[in-house]
Amino acid sequence: MLQRSRAADTGQRILTFSLPLDWAGRASVVGNFNDWTPGALPLVAVGDVAEASVVLPDDYIAVFRYLGEGDHWFDEPDADYVDAGASVVLGVEPMGPDPDVAVAVAGGAAEEAEWVATPDPGASALQSPAERAVGVTDKKRRKADEKVARAVDRKRRKATDLTAKVKKADEKQRKAAERVAKEQAKQDRKLAEKAEKKTRKK
Repeated sequence: MLQRSRAADTGQRILTFSLPLDWAGRASVVGNFNDWTPGALPLVAVGDVAEASVVLPDDYIAVFRYLGEGDHWFDEPDADYVDAGASVVLGVEPMGPDPDVAVAVAGGAAEEAEWVATPDPGASALQSPAERAVGVTDKKRRKADEKVARAVDRKRRKATDLTAKVKKADEKQRKAAERVAKEQAKQDRKLAEKAEKKTRKK
């Protein structure tokens, strides 16, 4: 199970991973937030479950898998999705209204205030108050639309980059699995050598 909660520091969140209690001390969370290092984030007994937590920036895309006994890798069903052999938890937008839209509205309001304070003498002499209000509103709307369009374009580019990031994370996972396999093979060779030495002594 995966739980998401707010961290004490602004702009951060806590991901809490939990599994049945019988996994305590025998499984770890391996991901891009710990350089895909097996055992770096082990699940420990907390009440009737085994848990592990990590604090990450709000916009951080977490890619991870669980590693259990016998080099058994498995995924988290509560992740945003599972792709390329890994569980993916997407970053979240800052709390509150869309910042780009807020900036657009705030910018328009400031622009209107500036216009009222220092109007164009020639234009104001020829325009009625209603006409001036329509002109300011249209200008504000255009500015806001432009800012929102730029914000949407940035988000689209981020989505395009996600696939590349997931592929990169998958490559790291593959390398981590190779490291684990090599270490296991090394340990197996040592055990075999010890057994052979004991046999020779007999």
